[in-house]
Amino acid sequence: MSRFFFGMIVGASLLFVAMHYHVVRGKDGVFLVTKISNNLSDVYVDTRQFTLTDWQQHKPLAAAIMKSNQTQLLEDSSLGNFRNSLSGLVDGLFGDR
Repeated sequence: MSRFFFGMIVGASLLFVAMHYHVVRGKDGVFLVTKISNNLSDVYVDTRQFTLTDWQQHKPLAAAIMKSNQTQLLEDSSLGNFRNSLSGLVDGLFGDR
């Protein structure tokens, strides 16, 4: 019977975290970000390879990150992807010379 109650406590704790926090994996580790609205969307998000379109699809997550003053998580991965594509373009244009 004690395993049952232990399981209920663990389950309720996990549900509480899932309802109230985003678990965000960024370049510097894993962070808890308080959600703006309590729901089960975006419980765990890996933002290391996010592009601008990914951020547009996860607007509540971006707003929660801004509100919690953890802007290092928004470290513009889309800018890095843009730099890589621009570098490839430049290499393609001027690489033959």
